[in-house]
Amino acid sequence: MTTVGVFATILNGSSKVLCVRRNYPPYGWTTPGGRLEDGESPEVAVVREVLEETGYQVVIDRLVGIYSAPFKSDLVISFLCTPVSRELWQPDGEIAAVEFFAVDALPPMRGNSRQRIQDAIEGRVGVWRTFGPEEHA
Repeated sequence: MTTVGVFATILNGSSKVLCVRRNYPPYGWTTPGGRLEDGESPEVAVVREVLEETGYQVVIDRLVGIYSAPFKSDLVISFLCTPVSRELWQPDGEIAAVEFFAVDALPPMRGNSRQRIQDAIEGRVGVWRTFGPEEHA
């Protein structure tokens, strides 16, 4: 069964990207996001996941693209979002840290996180990309 996830590229102005550091496999930095809940639309899911993981309330600017990793039955929908407010957020068992990084100084990332960020920053809309195991590691 295919897992469907959503991720948000959130820009602070135009120079910094919001990233989260996971406390679960695959550990490390990525953009905020997660899996859709039963009956949930991707748009609702990405807003919910960003709020849960970062405390930021966001609005969706546009769909960036859909990213497929058939070798592990993953499908990811990526959005460009703008932060509008922030609630008090405390690290939990899922997310260890939340931080804005300059685009040219992103932390080490796994999977296709960097490609999703690049596509969002370059203004791409409706991208479809498929990744193999070597590109997803």
